[in-house]
Amino acid sequence: MTRLARPFLAAALLIAPVGVPGSAHAEGVDLSRASCADFTAMSENDQTQLSLWLAGYYAGGAMRPLLDLEKITAAPAGLAALCAKSPQLPLVGAETRAVFMPAPAP
Repeated sequence: MTRLARPFLAAALLIAPVGVPGSAHAEGVDLSRASCADFTAMSENDQTQLSLWLAGYYAGGAMRPLLDLEKITAAPAGLAALCAKSPQLPLVGAETRAVFMPAPAP
């Protein structure tokens, strides 16, 4: 896959709906209320899509125009390991951010 094609693939994956268990018919999902238990209950495909969304969310918050494709590819497994330890952990937070990018400088 060419370097130019990767961002378009990433954008296409973001268009697909991401579901949190119990919200299949919801108009939107408030990820600030989602937990690691929700992530663990998702299908592998939904975990991958949500991981891609989170990568973009954290990159956007840090105003970084580049996405680390290796970290994004490894993120579902990294999140699953983190979530196995702490199912109550929020999906949007410092702990999950660390899966995608280094901690912000003080």
